[in-house]
Parts: sequence; C-alpha cells; structure tokens
Amino acid sequence: MPRIIKITQEYAPELMQARIDESIVTGQPLVERPFWYENVNTGQCLYDLYGCVGWPTEVTEKDDGRPGYVAIVGIIKGKRKPQDAAFHLCAEAESKDIPTLLQHILDLRKEWGFGLHPGYLQTFFGDPDRYITTIALLNERLMQDGGDKQAILISPPDDFYSPKAFDHYVRSMHSVVVPGRIRFGFGGNEVLKNRLREFKRDDPAVMAVGGLIHSLLSRTMWMDQSRSSVFSIQEVV
Repeated sequence: MPRIIKITQEYAPELMQARIDESIVTGQPLVERPFWYENVNTGQCLYDLYGCVGWPTEVTEKDDGRPGYVAIVGIIKGKRKPQDAAFHLCAEAESKDIPTLLQHILDLRKEWGFGLHPGYLQTFFGDPDRYITTIALLNERLMQDGGDKQAILISPPDDFYSPKAFDHYVRSMHSVVVPGRIRFGFGGNEVLKNRLREFKRDDPAVMAVGGLIHSLLSRTMWMDQSRSSVFSIQEVV
C-alpha cells in the first residue's frame, strides 16, 4: 500500500484562482497549490515529491565502479514559507546493476504514491543519455501493460551539461546542510550521508540528490506560476 495520499482543499479551483488573483495584485510570481501529500505512516505533510537517479560509475581495470543510486525527496509542508520549504530524503536505494536500479525506481515510485497526480513521480532527475536502450526496452513493456503514463522519464538537472556540474551540485547540497541553516533531513537514511562523508568526485549519490536540490532551489517547482492559471486550476479538479 502506498505511503502517500493526496489531500485536496475544499473548493480547490476557486481557492487557486483567488491565490492567483492575489499574487497578480501583489506582484508575486509563485502561488501555493491547493493540494498536498501526506505520509500515512508519520502524518508528515509534503508539498510535492521528486525522484532522482545517479548511474553507476564506469568500470575500470582497478575496480568495478561505485554503485548507482536512486532516491525520493519530499518538500516539507510546515511552518516555513512555501518558497523556503525544507527537503526530506524519504527513501533511497543503490545497486551496480542497471536492471536492479531501474527496478528500485519502479518500487520506490509505487511505494510513494505514483499516479496520485498527473506526472507525479514519472520523471526522475538524472543523466538521460546513458542506458537509453535498456530504459527504452523497459518502457516498452511498461507502456504495453499500462499506457505511456507508466514510462520512466529521465530529465537532466539544471546545469547538467556544464563542465562545472558536480561543483554546482555539491555547493547546492552543502547550502542546505549548513549548521544553523539546515534545510535538508536524511530521514534515517545512511547511503547518501556516508557518500557525502567519503566525498569522491562525481559520486552517483551526490550527483543525483545534489542535482535535484540544485534544480529545486533554482525553480521552486513545488509551487505554481501565477500566470499559468488555466492549467493549474484544471489539474486540481
């Protein structure tokens, strides 16, 4: 059974329109959505959840590389202003085997409520240019079973193609774990925490979560643009 349920406020379309109208008057570009998600086991409320994946490092003559990594990160709905919300590492998994790593994606997104909202947990942030054939074959099977909405989509994080991508991601990751200004919780998960301690360049876990955090900080994706009113209102009905 999924750990997450979707909570929609009463009169959501009307509330959304009121928030959009107010944001236009006040000049605010972002508005809070009239729905959120709740962890049925803990009661924790989340604005949204996002997935990320870091593929295993290349095999060399010295070793068979570091394991790939997949994670689900939630945006905590709490006392902070929505645009300053904290991040929570909900779940993580690792493997050096690509089919196993893809199965982790399927298992985690199902566990965390895949399909509760259009597009929710269908796209994982990561390198879209690796293992294209393997992912395509998996998606062909998934779409035969349930249509194109079942496919796994891989999207590059912001600045992914920059030569300084890892540097950007590490700095974004460090910015949310600074003592006194902590904005990221590990939720009892140990893999990412240990990888950050070891700190090896281009580590898949750091690339995955760091890239996701970098993108979230840049775009505040758990809030809606006030100008995209028609799409947003229809989505919450």
